[in-house]
Parts: sequence; structure tokens; C-alpha cells
Amino acid sequence: MQPDMKKILCLAVIISMGAGAAELPVGPGKKFARIEAAAAAASAGDTVLVFPSANRKGYEKVALYLTKPDLTIRAAAENGKRVSLSGTEFDYSGRNFIPRAIVQFNKNAGGCVLEGFEISGAHNGSHNGAGVRINQADNVTIRNCDIHNNDMGVMSNGDDSPNCATNQLIENCLIHHNGDRSEPGYNHNLYLSGGSVVLRGCEIFSSLTGHNVKSRAHRIEIRDCKIHDSNNREIDLVDSIETEAPGSDAIITGCTITKDTQCPGNHGVINFGREVRFERDGTLRLEDNTISTPFVTSVVQLSSPQSRVVFNRNTVVSSGSQKTGMVLIDAKTSTMTNAVEGAGNRISRSFAGEALDALGLKETTITEP
Repeated sequence: MQPDMKKILCLAVIISMGAGAAELPVGPGKKFARIEAAAAAASAGDTVLVFPSANRKGYEKVALYLTKPDLTIRAAAENGKRVSLSGTEFDYSGRNFIPRAIVQFNKNAGGCVLEGFEISGAHNGSHNGAGVRINQADNVTIRNCDIHNNDMGVMSNGDDSPNCATNQLIENCLIHHNGDRSEPGYNHNLYLSGGSVVLRGCEIFSSLTGHNVKSRAHRIEIRDCKIHDSNNREIDLVDSIETEAPGSDAIITGCTITKDTQCPGNHGVINFGREVRFERDGTLRLEDNTISTPFVTSVVQLSSPQSRVVFNRNTVVSSGSQKTGMVLIDAKTSTMTNAVEGAGNRISRSFAGEALDALGLKETTITEP
């Protein structure tokens, strides 16, 4: 039997690609003392492996400006504890080659992975220093990080087209207590844009000033997350040039979303549509979520003419003393004839009434409270 030459050639290519990958260690007694130096020496496909610092308090004034593709920046954790990267007392100005984040992935840094870090303390004079920023890079993954007490937790942006900053993946992260009280309402746990984003398995909570999740991305999926106790909305999905393209959709599924009963800001849970001057031409799909709010303000607001919502198999609970008149979906701004569709939901009695009946949802079960 003749060997399969195509398989042999493919195997040779895979081996040759893997042979050049290197591991660059950072830490006490390692080749590199700083993560920035290791990243500067790395080549595409390499792994920068970061060990705990000598004092175990973490690396200070980290400013990682990445321009190379396919790098993995991974913490070599001890006993499951993340390695700390601090930005305290550094100005993340964004000028020249200074990043606007502790870790910033730039346009040519596609395919990179950041994994296993505690990231905190980013600040700048514009009040938008971020723990992590994705700046026009595709296929960036942020995994198993604890991102807190920055002006912004995670920021991302594209180039005003739906085909830039695509396939952003943020998974199994804690993102919390981000914000700057000097600019209340303008700093968020996540402030996202670009082509497409997936949040998966994250806990996102206690934004200090703004929303837990704010996104202007063309498409966003939020799966199996816990989102709670925001200073403003839990999820704010609004407009940009990217969202004027058809298919500017959002999927929220398998999530637990809970409003703080003492929320000082916007009492809405989820907004989908317009904030500035652009359209949001898409559908918000909510399926298999549990949502809890004490407020009369709508659970879901459609705020642009071409916005739509599909609402299936969700459980919506009234967590306050309000007995009647609570609003499930406010679709008055939408001009679409099929603006609201859905079935199989379980809704607290506080939402029952003409407003709920008018939505036309099918197979709705009314529960207590």
C-alpha cells in the first residue's frame, strides 16, 4: 500500500509550525524579569509564561503594548492563585506606544490569548484606563482573569466596519468594581465594540459608576454568565456605525441577571437599540435566562426603530414590593410589526395586565411573587 502523501505533507507542516514555538519565562530567577521584555523578545506562536513575583504582591506599573500575532500570555499560577498585574500610579495615556490599558492588543496582535491574571489599577486622565483593551485585533481570547478596580474593566474597538475586531472571546472571568467616580456613568465593567464578541461563563458585577456590560459591537453573545448589582443597567447594547449593518444581533442565553434593589442609577435591566445617532438593525434574542428586578422600569427596552426581541423560556421575578404595573418589554420605539415574539416564559404576577397581554407572547405562565 502506498503511503498517503497528502497526510504526510500535512503532518510535516504541523510539526514544522510547532517546532519554532518557544516558551519565555518571566519571574524571579527566570530569563526575563518583566512581562514587557518577554513579549518584546517573543515571536508569533510563542508563550510568555509569567510566574509569581518575588514578593508575591504582583508586577507593578505593567504596560503591555502588543503588536505580534498568536502570542499566549499565561500566568503560571501557584495553588490556583492568579498572578497580579497592577497599573497603580501609571498613566495609561495612549500616547505614542503607551497603552491605554494594562494589557493592550493592537491591530496586528490577532490570535493572542491572555490567561490567568488578576488585573487592577489602570487609570488615566480621560478616565478610561482599562484592565484589558482589544484595539482592532481579531480572535483575541481573555480567559480566567479577575479584572477589577480599573477605570474600565475591558474595552474593545474596531475600525467602524463589522469585519474588524471579530471573534473577541472573554470567558470564565470575574469582572467587577470597575469605574471612576470622577466621571460617573461613563465607566463600565465592559465597554465593547467591533465586529463580534462572546462573553461566556463570566461573573460580571458591581460596576462602580456605569453599566455592567455596555456594547456597540455589531454582534454580541452572552452565554451562561452571572450579571448583577450594576450601578446602572445590567446590559446596555447600543448603536455605532457597525450596528447600522443588518444582522446587528445580540444573544443572551442561560444567564442569571439580577438588579441591585438599591441601584442608584438607571433602573432598567437590558436596553437594545439607539443611544446616539445610528440605527441598530438587529434582533435581541433572550432564551433560558433568570432575571430579577424590583423596579417598575422595563426589563427590556427596545430603543431604535429597527430593533426587535425574541423572548423564549425566561423566568422573570419581581424582587421588590411592587405588586402591579411592572413592565416586561417596552417596544414603543420600534416600528417593526414583529418587534416582540416569544413563548414559554414564566413571569411574576407583578407584570401581569394589559401591557403584558399586548406583547402577544405565547404560553406565558404567571407565577408568584
